[in-house]
Amino acid sequence: MEFRIISDSEQKKFDQFMKKCRHGHIFQSYLWGEAKRPAWSPLRVVLEEEGRIRAAASILKRQIPIPGKSFFYLPRGPVLEDWGDARLFNAFMAHLQRLALAERAVFIKMDPCLSEGDAIPAEMLDQKRFKPIRDHHDFGGLQPRYTFRLDISGSLDEIMSAFPKKIRYKIKYGITRGLTFDSPGEAGLNPFMEIMRQASRRGNFVLRSADYFRKLYRLLAGDDAINLILGYYQGQPIIGGITLAFGEQAWAVYGGQIDKSLHLYAYHALIWERIKWAKSRGARWFDFYGVPGKVEPSHPLYGLYYFKKSFGGQFCAYIGEMDLVLVPGLYWLWSNCYPLAREMLLAFKRGAGKFNYFTARQKIGFNRG
Repeated sequence: MEFRIISDSEQKKFDQFMKKCRHGHIFQSYLWGEAKRPAWSPLRVVLEEEGRIRAAASILKRQIPIPGKSFFYLPRGPVLEDWGDARLFNAFMAHLQRLALAERAVFIKMDPCLSEGDAIPAEMLDQKRFKPIRDHHDFGGLQPRYTFRLDISGSLDEIMSAFPKKIRYKIKYGITRGLTFDSPGEAGLNPFMEIMRQASRRGNFVLRSADYFRKLYRLLAGDDAINLILGYYQGQPIIGGITLAFGEQAWAVYGGQIDKSLHLYAYHALIWERIKWAKSRGARWFDFYGVPGKVEPSHPLYGLYYFKKSFGGQFCAYIGEMDLVLVPGLYWLWSNCYPLAREMLLAFKRGAGKFNYFTARQKIGFNRG
């Protein structure tokens, strides 16, 4: 087997492999790596056998505040043709570790699209000394660990008919009262950002910059892999969402609404618009993109969980983030001190006022081992 870093001219072949694999993901696509520049440096690697790709990964390399040191992150990767093939797994992981050491990485972080019930891959990762990271974040880490996925392989009529009666009513409610939708392309990013700013203030989450969304849109639009939908009421944009598509999958990654749209059930209607676009792109699976696990009504995020669950999709729990430690001492500094500094920065960005050191320590699981 041959392991190598691909050239830019091999983008199409690389993405074709990602699309056809069961565990492929847009976050492992070539263009997603481009979207993460310059904060991250993408490296795309393949493991080939007789000229055919058997495993691949888009690696995001990032420098850390330790001279000459970095770490590797494989968002929703790596992607193996067969995770049950021990020979393939061992060969890929051995090459990946050698590359990481050559690039002076302190650790390798990955969160492949594996179900937490996939015992064989979990056992193999454990044997390679990958350790699970149990983040105290409600959604599980850098990528959501839990989500709902809806099978949209049927016709639009069949999909709509499968929704509970109450959901069908809410999807149609706003439309009958004047709610309209369109896909304005890049021109819609300015009103979308204003909607998201209002939503972030209400929801107390950190919003990515307009430049990030513009760059992401321009990169993915050429492959028809991204769609921005805006909803209007009384002539004003009140809701918006960005949906991604890659292979047989689509993800409702970004979205928000302003307060005065809440009585229209506008987000229910937006989900339906997203599903229609995903169908037009050939997607079989629609991913609602992130819930805080299976939670009880007393949980502060139960409303979000219930909303996504109410469409009837399948609950999915991924294996979660796993780290392979290459330099233990530096890894301890990074995993304990950096999250504390990050939490402090986010607190000030949110306008949270005083930063509580002890609360932050507890939130990030300081000294969690």
